[in-house]
Amino acid sequence: MDKTERLPKNLLTSVFSVYFCDVFRPFDGLRDLGCHVKLRCLSLSKARQKKVNPMKATLKSLILTILALGVMLSSCDTPAKRLQQARALYEEGTDLRQQRLSEEATERFLHALTLMQGCEPTTENLRLEGQLKDNLGAMYNKHGLFDDALKMHCEAIECFRQIDDSTAVMTTMRNCGRVAKSLEQFAQAKRYYDTAFSIATLLNDKAMQSDIYLEMGRDYYLPVGNYPEAMTCVRRALEGELDNNNTDIANMTMGVLYYYTDNYAEAKPYLEAALRSERAGLKMSVYQTLYAIAYNEGHLEQAMEYQDLFTQYMMQADKEHASDNLQRLKAEYELKAQKSEMESLLRNRSLKLWLIIAAAVIALLVIVLIVRKKVSDHKLAVEQFRSQVERDQNRIHELVSDMENLIRTNDDLRRDRQTLSQKDLLMTSKIMGRNKVYTTAQSLGDQVTADTMNFALSDDDWADFISLTDLVYDGFSQRLLELYPKLGKWDVRICCLSKNGFSNQVISILLDTQTESYYRRKTRIKQMKMNLTDDTRTFEEIVNAV
Repeated sequence: MDKTERLPKNLLTSVFSVYFCDVFRPFDGLRDLGCHVKLRCLSLSKARQKKVNPMKATLKSLILTILALGVMLSSCDTPAKRLQQARALYEEGTDLRQQRLSEEATERFLHALTLMQGCEPTTENLRLEGQLKDNLGAMYNKHGLFDDALKMHCEAIECFRQIDDSTAVMTTMRNCGRVAKSLEQFAQAKRYYDTAFSIATLLNDKAMQSDIYLEMGRDYYLPVGNYPEAMTCVRRALEGELDNNNTDIANMTMGVLYYYTDNYAEAKPYLEAALRSERAGLKMSVYQTLYAIAYNEGHLEQAMEYQDLFTQYMMQADKEHASDNLQRLKAEYELKAQKSEMESLLRNRSLKLWLIIAAAVIALLVIVLIVRKKVSDHKLAVEQFRSQVERDQNRIHELVSDMENLIRTNDDLRRDRQTLSQKDLLMTSKIMGRNKVYTTAQSLGDQVTADTMNFALSDDDWADFISLTDLVYDGFSQRLLELYPKLGKWDVRICCLSKNGFSNQVISILLDTQTESYYRRKTRIKQMKMNLTDDTRTFEEIVNAV
C-alpha cells in the first residue's frame, strides 16, 4: 500500500483532533489533548513512511481517540461533584443565617438546590434537599414570601418522610405553623402545631415542646383573642427549656398579653426583660407596647421616648426584613436554574450526538480494518491451499510410484513363497513328526476312529511339542507370554496347537472336552487372559499374529 492510500486515514484522525480542540472547548485541558493527538497522528504518518506496521499505527490512533473521549467525559460535571458543592453551599448558608445575613444565606440555599437537580434520591440526598427547602421556607417567611415559604416547607416534609426522619418532620411542621399564622390561616396553623407537638411528645423532646407552647400561645391563641389560654401556653414555655432568643420572645408575648388584659403592672417586668434581646424587630414590638402603656397611664414624656425608640428600631427592622432584594434573588435564581437546565440538556444532547458520531466513525474504521484483515487472511489461505495442493499432488505421485514398486515386490515374493512353501511344509513335518502330540493331532485330523481316540499324552510330550513349535516358529511361546503374561499352561498349549493349524474339533478332542466348551474357553482366554474384549479379530488371527 502506498502513501496516497494511507492519506485519508491520517486526514480523518487529524479531523478528530481538531474536533476535540474546537468543539469541546469548555472542558479543561482538552485543547492540549487534541494537539497531542494531532502531533501523535503526524508521528504515526512518519512511522508509516518508515515502514512501521500500519495496523499497529491505526490501533494506536484509535486508542488515543478513545482516551480523548474518556478525558472529555471525566471532565464533565458529575452528580457527585454537584452534590459536594451543594453540601458546601448549605453549610455556608447556615453560617450566614446565624449571622442574620438572610439575603446571602438565601442565595447559597438557592444555588445549592439548583445543583441538586437530577441527583439520585438517596437518603443523604433527600435529607440535604429537605434541609435546603426548610431553610429557604424560613427565609421566605421572614421576608414576606409566605406562599413560597409554605410550599418549600411542605416539600421539605415530603423529603423527610421518605427517609423516616421524625425529628426533621417535627421541626418542619412547626415551621409550617409559623407560615400558616403569617397567612392568617389560624386553624391550619393550629393543626401544624398539634402535629409537631405530638411528635415531640413521642420523642420526649422537652425543648421542642416548650417552643411549640410558645408559638401556639403567640401565633394561635393570641390572634384569635383567647388570652387566658395564650397566657397558659406561654407560661408553660417559660417554665420549660427555651433558649435565650425564645425566652425574650416569650417575655415580650406575656407582656403583650397582660397589656391586652389591661394589667400594666404585670406587663412591664416581662417587657423590660424582653429588651435584653438584640433583635430589632422584637425591640420594636416591645417599645410599641411600652408606648401604649405609658400613653394610657398619662406619662406622655416617657411615651414620646418610647415612640422615638420604636421608630428607630422599626427602621432597622425594615432594613433587615426588606423583601425586594430577596424576591429579585429568587426570580434570578429560578431563571438561572431554568437556563442552566436547558444548557445542560442541550450540552448533553450535543455531547451524545458527537459521541455517537465518533463511535460510528471508530466502528467504521474497525470494520474496515477487520475487512482488510479478512481479505489478507483469505489471500494468505488461498496461497497456502495452492501450495498444499501442489505438495499433495507430488505426494500422490510418489505414493503411486511406491505402490507400483510394492505390487511388483509382492508378486516376486508370492512366486518365491510358492516355490518355498512345499519345502517348508516338508521341513516342518520332519521336525514335528517326532513329537507324539503332533502325530496324534495329525491322525485325528485325518480320521477319527477308536484307534486314533485311544491316546495318552504326558507332560513331557507337551513340553517337547512346545519346544518344537518354538523351534519352527522362532520362539513362539516366549513371544506369546511376553504379550499376554496371564496365560496358563493349558492356554499356551492351546495357542501352540492353533499356531500349527489344527482344527477346533481336533483341539477339543486333545483337551478331552466338547467343541462348544472349547469355543467358550477360547472366548475366556481372549477376553480375560489377553484383555482383548474390544478386538474384532478371531482367536486364531490373534495367535497367528504373534
